[in-house]
Amino acid sequence: MIWIGHEDRIEKLTAYAKKNGIPDYLFDSDDSMSKKFGMTYGGGIVFINRDAVVKSRIPKGISPSRLETEIKKIL
Repeated sequence: MIWIGHEDRIEKLTAYAKKNGIPDYLFDSDDSMSKKFGMTYGGGIVFINRDAVVKSRIPKGISPSRLETEIKKIL
């Protein structure tokens, strides 16, 4: 899994990652990776499978059970 942050401050993303135990992430400072996958708005989650196909999008907020369900869809 890759977590990509964009349209935010690197300090805020680093604090969030540390607080939530996210070991690795990409800060997309020029939005090139985000645009590649259609992430053109602020907060939200985009689930992309190993073939680089966007499988689902959640605009903002997600429960742990929904996160688990969406991850299972792309594995």
